[in-house]
Amino acid sequence: MIRLLVDPLRAGSTYRRTVHLLIGAAMLLPYVGLAWLFVFSVQGGLDAVGAVVLGGLAVGVGVAVALVPGVRELEVAAARALLDVDLPAPTRPETWSGRRRAVGWLLVAMLLGGVTALSLLWSLPIAAAFLVAPWTALPLLPTGAGAWWAPIAGLAMLIVVLHVLALLGGLLAALAPRVLGPSPQERLTVELAASRREAARLADRTRIARELHDSVGHALTVTTLQAGAAAEVLDTDPAFARRALQAIAETGRTALEELDQVLGVLREEGEAESPPDLTALPELVDGARAAGIDVDLSTQADLAGLPRAVSREGYRIVQESVTNALRHAGSVPVRIAVDTDPELRIRVENRITGRGRPGGGRGLRGMGERAAALGGRAEAGEHDGYWVVDAVLPRT
Repeated sequence: MIRLLVDPLRAGSTYRRTVHLLIGAAMLLPYVGLAWLFVFSVQGGLDAVGAVVLGGLAVGVGVAVALVPGVRELEVAAARALLDVDLPAPTRPETWSGRRRAVGWLLVAMLLGGVTALSLLWSLPIAAAFLVAPWTALPLLPTGAGAWWAPIAGLAMLIVVLHVLALLGGLLAALAPRVLGPSPQERLTVELAASRREAARLADRTRIARELHDSVGHALTVTTLQAGAAAEVLDTDPAFARRALQAIAETGRTALEELDQVLGVLREEGEAESPPDLTALPELVDGARAAGIDVDLSTQADLAGLPRAVSREGYRIVQESVTNALRHAGSVPVRIAVDTDPELRIRVENRITGRGRPGGGRGLRGMGERAAALGGRAEAGEHDGYWVVDAVLPRT
């Protein structure tokens, strides 16, 4: 019980909310003055023209609040700072629904502010009179020793006033989310924006995951095969083993460079260097051949003339296809055909050896996502004993 009595008196929110209530009372004064002027003028024999002018002025002042931009932003800022209410920022541009809410909140703030001002104007002088009654002669109040109870009554009145202010401030804070908060349309706009940000974030994560899978996965596959081949012929063919180890070192350096590029994007350290594109196919083929794979590359056009995005995604599709061939088929010939007229067409095929199922993993799904992002397609499957990857990407 004592806590319920004392807590509102020592809570900082009580006094901050009182300030907000007094701001509402201050905003009410011009309207009270305008109403008083109108009544006084009518009682003084105001003619019809003057009544229309004053009435139009009153309506104009009321409507102007809904038209002035930024009113709701100021109201939200004041509610956050003084009422301890967590309100989202108004959407831009302002809607008529939001402006109506701004007017509604202004009316609520002025109404409760007016009640607060009247309560203080009535109670504070009376409480002050009770507090000094034993020492000062005042009309209608006892004085001297017989007024010993007056200071107690004055103090009690001040406590009651503070509780009333806390109640009014709490009521204003409770009404803020309903009156000043976002409308259903604004909430939908905010949720849609949040969904778009989340979709963009997930798209970035998916893109980075594809880059890591394709670049690092290819490097690990190539180096694993090269290391195995080098170990088998280390004693019988040292020259081949030496070339394989050199290829492992080169593949590792390339993988580290691409990994550093991806990590640079994750750390937001600025624009990373562009990943390889189809012009780097000879290096990719050389790396596969160093792993002991017979790769036949056939191109029908100048790959340097392709749009950068198309060439980059095409390279990743070829890289993943070669990686799958190395991983699932072993040392079998791989044929790569690239044509750019009228669109980029990629075909990679290798004989199926039965060592493992070459499909169903993240790589094939990633190829499909890369092609679909550019409005193309990428398909993979078994055809006459061969595993065939067929991708088509528009040039524009």
